[in-house]
Amino acid sequence: MALAAEKLINKERFNGENALQFLLYLPIGVILMVIRIFLGVILWIASIILPNKWAVSHMLTTLACWTFGVYVKLKGQRDPRCSVLVANYVTCFDSLAAAHVFGTISLKRWKLPPFFASTLGIKNASQFSKKQHFSEVPTKPVLIQPESGPTNGKAVLRFTDWPFQIKSNVQPVAITVERAFTRATVQRRQYSARFPWRDAAWFLLSPATVYTLHALPPLRWDAGDVGDRCRAAVAEALQVEVSELTWDELFAGRRVRPAADRAAPLVRLGNQVKEVLPAVPLKTILQDLERTGSVDMTITNFLEGVTPYVPEDAAPGPQPGPSAPRYVTPPPTGTFPKTAKERQLSFEERKAQMIAEARRRYIEKHGLNVT
Repeated sequence: MALAAEKLINKERFNGENALQFLLYLPIGVILMVIRIFLGVILWIASIILPNKWAVSHMLTTLACWTFGVYVKLKGQRDPRCSVLVANYVTCFDSLAAAHVFGTISLKRWKLPPFFASTLGIKNASQFSKKQHFSEVPTKPVLIQPESGPTNGKAVLRFTDWPFQIKSNVQPVAITVERAFTRATVQRRQYSARFPWRDAAWFLLSPATVYTLHALPPLRWDAGDVGDRCRAAVAEALQVEVSELTWDELFAGRRVRPAADRAAPLVRLGNQVKEVLPAVPLKTILQDLERTGSVDMTITNFLEGVTPYVPEDAAPGPQPGPSAPRYVTPPPTGTFPKTAKERQLSFEERKAQMIAEARRRYIEKHGLNVT
């Protein structure tokens, strides 16, 4: 029987008599927190003055683990043929643990200070281009957590589909976290919007947080249903259930929302994409958004030809006068060019088309007579 939504989240930091035990530990925790803040200052200075080299990055990641009391145990080995690692979501520092043992970078939408994001192995999703990364840094694996938010570890939520559209073999990773006295994460809706600084502060105060990362056998991306098989592999390694709930549905009144309610935010995101790419049909946009859950990723998919589409005809408007020029540019093909030269030409064509189309709409809206 599937677990209800309220059974998959931690509402309180303490459990049972742990609060009393933590009060006895608190004086030691405060001293430990002061020491770790001092380490954090050293980490910040080192990240500014040291060069961006692999050895330096590894040293900074190790120092970050000391700062936040993170200890990482690794089971299994990373497959060097896999450039994408897919893991369950447990805490805000999953990316730090993975960067320490796997050398990964992680994709997050949080706005963080550059040195902090770099040390934790975090790269903003809006600055990340799938094809550029895998062509320029093929040895730097990417950690993706398709659940979109943390749970209490009793089930694995439904994955978003977009990570499995990257034509690369995928290696599942099962993450578990142990800590004395307190829970490492108290789930809140804000996880999808901003960095949970409150949870991060508890890392400084706690004696230690032990991560266990279990690298599972890799999966071929072209074998079909790789997302479902990846989720099943992680759930089996954790010995938990596979839930059909999404992260958003955990906070929809603790119940699954009706389809119409779930569609409303998607339509709003679709309209944002439509403003940037008016030639792409809204239906196609919504289908891609269901897989990616990200406006930036969906726009990138259309511009790079990852998601093909049939351009819509321009909406009828006032016909220009005899002297008004008509701006005609070739429509996008919806396919991804094979060579760098072709991709550059394709990009220039799309750019020219978008500029010409915006100019035409402006002229027609204001009734200008351009000769």
